[in-house]
Amino acid sequence: MTAPAGSMDDPAVRRWLHDKYERLAAEEGELAASRTSYFAAIGTVLITGLIVALNYFLTTPRTLLVVATFLAGLGILISFTWAVLLHRTLDAQALWRESAVQLERLQPPVAGELPGVVTLRSGGTMTIDLLRPYSAHDRRFSKDRSVSWMDRLRPGALSELLPLCFLGVWIAVLVAVWGFVLL
Repeated sequence: MTAPAGSMDDPAVRRWLHDKYERLAAEEGELAASRTSYFAAIGTVLITGLIVALNYFLTTPRTLLVVATFLAGLGILISFTWAVLLHRTLDAQALWRESAVQLERLQPPVAGELPGVVTLRSGGTMTIDLLRPYSAHDRRFSKDRSVSWMDRLRPGALSELLPLCFLGVWIAVLVAVWGFVLL
């Protein structure tokens, strides 16, 4: 889709730009979800391989050391790559969302205001402008206006913990296996 001709005073141009930011943010969200599924599957397979190796090679420490070191090395590489890619993708998503918020603040895509009261899962209510979805989202999840403590948690930050946990597990595996064999 190409941008309509005109200036930022034209509502069609502002709507097009707002929609573009929305699509880009959605695409980054889908990319983060698919990458998480992909890397989590790889990490799970590697952990399964480690469990099988422990089962078969516990009586032969040198073989266990080689296999576990190889699996842990792959696990560290995969987890680090996953953490970097996820961080970059979530930062890009935040960029597009913030761009939409700033556009709504400067020149909303639709002129006027359409107030609405929404009831949140927590039972609280909130008055928002239905014509400015990103501003409503920003207001809903702001630290000073959050309805519950869970609103202060960012899903992106929580999802970035998963690859770091896998990274920690693989480092612990290396330490444990090398400690087992050397001691």
